[in-house]
Amino acid sequence: MNTNAVDSKTAGIRNEKLVIGLLRGEGALSQVQISKKTGLGSSTISYIVGRLREKGLILERTGQSNKRGAKPVFIDINPTGQFIIGAEINPSYLLTGLFDFRSEQVDFVKVSLDPGHVVDPVIHLMEVSIKGLLSKHNISLDKLAGIGATLSGSISNEGVVQLSSPLGWKNVPLKELLRQKFECPVGIYTTKVRLLAEMNAQPPLSSKNIVYLNVANGVGTTVIIDGHLIHGSTNRCGELGHVVIDPEGPVCGCGQRGCLEAHISGPAITKKIRHDLSSGTQSVLSESLTEQDTPEDIVEKWKQAIDKKDDYAIGLCDVVAEKIAGAAAIAINLYDPDTLILAGYVIMGQDYFIEQIQSRFASDVYDPSSRNIEIIFSRAGQQALIKGVAAAVQQEQFKIE
Repeated sequence: MNTNAVDSKTAGIRNEKLVIGLLRGEGALSQVQISKKTGLGSSTISYIVGRLREKGLILERTGQSNKRGAKPVFIDINPTGQFIIGAEINPSYLLTGLFDFRSEQVDFVKVSLDPGHVVDPVIHLMEVSIKGLLSKHNISLDKLAGIGATLSGSISNEGVVQLSSPLGWKNVPLKELLRQKFECPVGIYTTKVRLLAEMNAQPPLSSKNIVYLNVANGVGTTVIIDGHLIHGSTNRCGELGHVVIDPEGPVCGCGQRGCLEAHISGPAITKKIRHDLSSGTQSVLSESLTEQDTPEDIVEKWKQAIDKKDDYAIGLCDVVAEKIAGAAAIAINLYDPDTLILAGYVIMGQDYFIEQIQSRFASDVYDPSSRNIEIIFSRAGQQALIKGVAAAVQQEQFKIE
């Protein structure tokens, strides 16, 4: 084996990633500027630019100059050079987004999932959704740089969904199943990737110590300490939803009894509302619920009932808020954040939850007088997960080993 040739190829790939990463971060640059910022020689940069030009990954334009001689040529990312797919597998739906080479969202498609969450039909819907988006925008499969899928659960380094309690999946080789459909790189991620979208939406967060509390189909936290995303030895750090708060409580999707998630997640709230109403509880919710309603639909109707001063809805809100406030206090004691971000369709937009969390500081938070914690709602929007997973795929694509 010619090790020099192998080393040269490896160095070439590394340098291409270095230049692309620089352009993605700083925008259009001349070759001279790229050389200075990367420390690579001018001939090396000329070669790399030629390679990227052949691959269609860059655009070049002539700049203005008051000096005599040739005008500078600026190099920039070609937004249509490659594309990324980001997909969210939610218990209620599959949301698939198409992103260009600048990480800008081009389009998306959302389809409902059958409540059974059978794996093969979900994979088929993903294949149809991805190929449909590419066809709609006349993008060939060879321009697909990578696919990222995110879901709530425990995921191995090999892309196996070891356990997803919201979906009811155990030991599903999701990465391999998608690789059988597409030749491009595939990555499977937990919902921690939503924090990448959050930091893009709020750049000052990059210097913060953050606990991101998400209450939706599952319950969990994503934690950044001293600028580092904390994963844990098995990538399960932050599973606050599976802290048992009542050993005699309802069975959780993970198999344990009385987890926080079994009390305050969207499906748990939905189950309680339907049970209470069927048992004769009086509420305006009785007039609006249908069999077709998803947990997201029912939680929204519950919030509307709170606004209408419905006694049952308000009482349930008090119960949920009390548990969320207790969980937030535990997370604050454990991780010592300066910023607590509240996210997920259960908790979003409810100022009452912030008030309840703050009210627990004096009794439940260690040494509260020395802390200055900002509590804010997520700003990345309802498509934060597909934005975050697309960003994660591109980070992985241009990671320099």
